[in-house]
Amino acid sequence: MRNFTGTTRILPAAAALGVLLIATLITVPLVMAHHGHGTNTTGTRPNPATDPSPAPTGAVTLVQGSQATDGIELGYPHTIIGAISAAADYLDAVASTLDPDYAASLMRTAGDPANTALPTDLAHSTVLLRGDLQLPTNGPLPAPVSFQTTAQMYQLRNVGTDSVLVLLLTSNTFINARGGSAQTMGVYPVKMHWTGGDWRLAAVGGTGQDYSGLAATPDTSAAVAQGWLALVPATGGAS
Repeated sequence: MRNFTGTTRILPAAAALGVLLIATLITVPLVMAHHGHGTNTTGTRPNPATDPSPAPTGAVTLVQGSQATDGIELGYPHTIIGAISAAADYLDAVASTLDPDYAASLMRTAGDPANTALPTDLAHSTVLLRGDLQLPTNGPLPAPVSFQTTAQMYQLRNVGTDSVLVLLLTSNTFINARGGSAQTMGVYPVKMHWTGGDWRLAAVGGTGQDYSGLAATPDTSAAVAQGWLALVPATGGAS
């Protein structure tokens, strides 16, 4: 994977949410329902002796959901690997779109029903993303403009039977209207909640902790030294 270089920039909204992007050209705000600040950058590893499943302590092969809908998969197993897989799928989808309506639709499908503000918050986040990329904040965008996020490594915090905080280290690629590209890396805290028979996304950010100290280029020795563990893509797809 390409070794990213450049200046670290954290937008105020992103800093407040514990969402960090280190970019050559851009940073991306993510706006969620719950805001908070904190200083804990390391946290603690889950205890396999007491956590459900038990929690994995190495590379994870992502599992598939049992059904596909609205560009994502649903129906993940009630395991920690199921939660990690759902978190990666949901984040990749909602952090990649530049369509606010689609972002809201994704959260109506995959979001925790208890967080009723999530669809609106994610739609607003997408508008902020477009503005940060110096794109029109409404209306269709010309080809080949796109923003693609891919979760590549993970860490776990606060592991429980029905909830877990999944930290995801991502690579991101922005393609502008002229076909030029810029690459970034991101650290996203994703709260997952088991409810209604499936893993649902409860929030991105808003943890009250700052995980910026964990930033590293994915799939490097520096990332491993920060405690990141590999995600291996699932094969096939839900039917």
